[in-house]
Order: sequence, then structure tokens, then C-alpha cells
Amino acid sequence: MFFNVFIRLLSIFLIILAGAIARRRGFLTDDTASAMAVCVTNFFYPALIVSSITSGFTIKSLMSNWVLPAGTVVIMLTGYIIGILFTGFLSFESIKQKNTFLFQCTINNYVFLPLPVAGMFLGNTGIAHLIFSSLGSEISVWTIGILGLTGNRIERKSLKNLFSVPIIALFFAISVITIRDVFTIDAIAENIFLKNIIQGFAVSLDMFGKATVPLALFLAGSRISKIPMYQLRIKNQFWIVFLRLVFIPAAACAALSFFPASYEIFLVLSIVAIMPAAIASIILSDAYKADIEFASSSVLTTHILSLLTIPAWLTFLMK
Repeated sequence: MFFNVFIRLLSIFLIILAGAIARRRGFLTDDTASAMAVCVTNFFYPALIVSSITSGFTIKSLMSNWVLPAGTVVIMLTGYIIGILFTGFLSFESIKQKNTFLFQCTINNYVFLPLPVAGMFLGNTGIAHLIFSSLGSEISVWTIGILGLTGNRIERKSLKNLFSVPIIALFFAISVITIRDVFTIDAIAENIFLKNIIQGFAVSLDMFGKATVPLALFLAGSRISKIPMYQLRIKNQFWIVFLRLVFIPAAACAALSFFPASYEIFLVLSIVAIMPAAIASIILSDAYKADIEFASSSVLTTHILSLLTIPAWLTFLMK
């Protein structure tokens, strides 16, 4: 089974490779990549959120699947606690590197890489579940994530990021579901013209949102390709790879096994748990004056090696 999962995962990494080649060949510049990233975050991904959540959930199923956002909080909190334990006996070149190490233990790639993996093995339902789980991930990033990155300081600007466009889109989708399921709007239900307009809008939104995954992976490749290879020699690289790809996923999956969740939900949360370090950590390390070099090197090494560890974990978890 490992080889089959590896081949399917390799197709995802080929999109990342295409982005890296485009960046290296000069088809993508820093400015164009940044502009594309803004478009993905503020347009394509919100469209995917609204489309997936509104088509994949009812108000009843949202309430019954509270374990999804709660589960990702548990995953991130597990990484945070393990990171604190290991920073207690490891030596670091600076406080900045120590803080970045703790952030990489806490936060991993919880959306754009697991999205195609969840879709590949669980279909549209898996994508909808993963997106709903991201509510807990976003809360974790801007609380315990920033807490670790800044040396136990949370600033007001961090909390403001809890109201990003994707989070607003998620709450908008939940509002639409609530209105749709709780209130019966006879005028719309009986009006064929209005129903066709709504259905047409839903189709367009779905088509627009489906561009999120390939664009996000393509951009991920462009960012990773700019990381200098010499940074792989940074001290403590072995520990972040071991913790992020092996130890933390094992501890998180063990904790998730106690959740009152179906196998499908457990698998979605496990897919989040086994992902490599978040590419966004490079940008956040720059914004919060942390160790950008260590963030970059850990992103590169964990993504390269995850091509082996993700199939290994999925083979084990899907038995």
C-alpha cells in the first residue's frame, strides 16, 4: 500500500516541483508570487471554503462535527507542549532560533498540502471536513503559535489576524447554512428563477474555488525553491524533522484516538497531524523578528522528507 500512496502523493509534489521550476526559470518573480498568494488567500480559498462548507454540511452536521476544529487545536497544542519540553534540554544559537523551533513544533501545513491529500482519499466530504477543521488551526496559529514565536508574547495585531478573509468566509458559510436550514424561505423555494440564479452562483463559486489547490501548491513550490540549500546544515535540523514528521504526529494521533469521532473524521485530523512545517512560518518569522533561516531550512527539509513519511503514516493509519 505504501507504494500506491507514494505514487498518488508524488502527483501532488509534481505541482510543487512545477512551481519551483517556474520560479527558478524566472517565470515567477517575488512580486508576482506575492500577488498570486494574495489572490489565493483572499479570493480562491474563500470561494472554496464557502462552496465546500455550504454543500458538504447542514447545521446539524456542523454541530455534531465540533471535533474537527477541536481536534486541530489538540494537534497544535500537542506540538506546542512537546516543543516546550524539547527546548528545555536542546541548545540553540539564539533565543530567536529557540522561538522559531517552538513555532515549527506547534504549527504545521494545515490547509494547502493536506487539502489535496484529503480530497484524494476522502473526496469532497474530506475537503469540507478539512476546511471546517481549519477554524481550530487558525485560532491556534494566532494564539499559541505566535506565543511560541515571540517568546510568550501575544500582541494585539496577532489577535486581529483571527479575522482574516478565510475566517470571515468560514463564518459566512456557517451563517448561510444556518439561514438555509433553520429558516424556510418559501419565496426562494417556490421561485424557479431565483433557484436557478442561486444554483448558477453555486456552480461558479465551486469552479472558482477548485483552482485553490493547484495554485497553492504551485506557489508553495516557488517559495521553497528560493530557500538556499546551505541552510540545511543549521543545527537542530535533525530534531525538528524528527519531531515534526514522526514524534508529534504519533503523539497527536494517540490523543485523537480518544475523541468521539468517526473513522473518516479521525483520518482527516490525522492527515493534518502528519503534515510538514508550515510554509507561512517563513513569512511570520520575518514579521515577528524570529530566525528566518531556521524557519526556511525546516520548511525545506520537512517537505522533502514528508514525501516518504506521509505515505508511511497513511499506510499505517488506513489499515
